[in-house]
Amino acid sequence: MDCQRTAALRARQASKILTLIFVFLAVVVALAHSVAGMAQAPSSNSSDVLGRAMQYQLQFRTGNMDVVPEYVAMLEAATKAEPDNADVWCAMGTAYLAQGARAMLPGGNIADALPAMQKGPAALRRALQINPEHAEALSRLGGVQALMGSFMQAPAMAERGVAQMNRAVELAPDSTRVRLQRAFSGLSLPDALRNHAAEAEDLDYLIEGADWSRAGDYVRIMRADLHFETGEPDLARAQYEIVGKSGSPAAADAKARLSALDQGGIAMSDIKALRSAAGAKCTMCHGQ
Repeated sequence: MDCQRTAALRARQASKILTLIFVFLAVVVALAHSVAGMAQAPSSNSSDVLGRAMQYQLQFRTGNMDVVPEYVAMLEAATKAEPDNADVWCAMGTAYLAQGARAMLPGGNIADALPAMQKGPAALRRALQINPEHAEALSRLGGVQALMGSFMQAPAMAERGVAQMNRAVELAPDSTRVRLQRAFSGLSLPDALRNHAAEAEDLDYLIEGADWSRAGDYVRIMRADLHFETGEPDLARAQYEIVGKSGSPAAADAKARLSALDQGGIAMSDIKALRSAAGAKCTMCHGQ
């Protein structure tokens, strides 16, 4: 009987870890973009810490998982040194999410994933206790709650998360991170929680800011996919054609979409696959 209870407990723990990792993969896309748009002006010391945290994020996004322990340790020290700095706590939450992902990858310790993924939202909540209008912390926490709530069939949690992301955009409409969070999280939500108008607004903002970069090409394909999904195939085709002529790695995907359009339509499985990969396969936008 004890063995059965132990097995059941382990199964529940594994389920929790898988849920949190699913959520992480959906929200982590915003980690490596600009640190601008933070609500609180940092001190000179915290500014240095946040700058180094950004470098750790960039290294993590390009596949260097070995930086995560230093990344987390630096921010744990920073939160102790400046316990009332909302920006540092927001960065701490991001670092814990990275730590959770590292634990799930080859060479990591899966037992470390659940504590890290619990610490991440807790750090974001601490940032919001200090500054309730910290747009980035609000957006990231909202993304976690929206996706976790939908995955766990907890509608109140999911709706609260969506409301938090919407509020974050109201607070910081020109923040790339905030826009990325709402756009990519929203596209991953069940239909009942999605807002096509908000998704279109965020994707259009991101395309404009991408300035014809590799990242912008993939976002443009996602915008075209949304056009197709909402019954606007001609607008979708126009966007696919732009990317198809770009010569970037995204061109092949765009041409495949055009071929599918000519043959009757694009499979939703293909659209969802790209949306999922955009959050999990960082080299799509950030290079090899």
